[in-house]
Amino acid sequence: MSTTKKYIDGFTRQLSDALKIGQSLDLDRPGSDIRNVVIAGMGSSGIGANLVESLTFGRIPIPITVCKTYNIPQFVSPHTLFIACSYSGNAEETVSALHKALLKRAQVIAIASGGKLLDICREYNLQYIQLPSGSESPRAMLSYTMIALLYVLYHTNLIGAAFIKETENAIEFLDRGEKGIQSEAELIAKKLKGKLPVIYCDNRLYAMALRFQQQLNENAKQLAHTNTFPEINHNEIAGWCYPEALMPMLQAVYLYSDHDHERVEKRMEISRDLFEKNSKPVIDIIGEGASLLEQYYYLIHLTDWISYYLAKENGVEPEANDSILYLRTELDKQK
Repeated sequence: MSTTKKYIDGFTRQLSDALKIGQSLDLDRPGSDIRNVVIAGMGSSGIGANLVESLTFGRIPIPITVCKTYNIPQFVSPHTLFIACSYSGNAEETVSALHKALLKRAQVIAIASGGKLLDICREYNLQYIQLPSGSESPRAMLSYTMIALLYVLYHTNLIGAAFIKETENAIEFLDRGEKGIQSEAELIAKKLKGKLPVIYCDNRLYAMALRFQQQLNENAKQLAHTNTFPEINHNEIAGWCYPEALMPMLQAVYLYSDHDHERVEKRMEISRDLFEKNSKPVIDIIGEGASLLEQYYYLIHLTDWISYYLAKENGVEPEANDSILYLRTELDKQK
């Protein structure tokens, strides 16, 4: 069995395991009041941070900033909860950001399976959450990252415990619907073969759309593009004319949630006619579940399967990422 297929198939088992890790945590409360949260992370760890930022938008009283580079915002201070998140623990950007956060005397916690992040935490007596190790595919460990981040926010009194029950509900729901999810994913993958997926959604689902794009990139080795409503109605929609030769290759994909803004829903339907005039019928992917978090889990699982089946359609191995490995090797030579 493909390693990628094994991880996608085991998504609900990972969710269950991640909850057990979270429930066993004994984190100290912050030493001073928290006025902002900064989460540093790259790749799958970064997208986990984006998903949590989106899930908590409008629900917590302080801002969350996701940092995907070597530097950190100037406002980081002793009143910042700084979360350094890297599955391997060795992402050089995140390690660099952590060092800068320590200089700012931020309240730091790390999430990793090992590596330099945990070495730093042990050296400076910092708190950390250790994830299960052994995976060479960090993107397949998203459930651990997301739930660890939610538990950190829970232990700092920034969110309530509702996410625990919602995750348990999602596990049961996804297990019941697994065959249908895979069948839908396989059909959508066939429609995406040979196309450039253009993924659109309400801004609330942007992190989910970005995760989908990244999975198509890494697993299926296929380019994709992502943007959000209502922003595209102010610019990008005008670009659906040229190059004319490209139009038949574009495949618009709509991600939906019942948390979409009602005006965005109207915008999406009006815009559909413009996309379909120049290209194929829009593919609709609808999140299922009782809460936004449950719908996120559903969409993550469905789109992960789509990326796997599209890799099969493209005749590529999802695990192979020669371009990324080449980049890392060349960077290591220049240290």
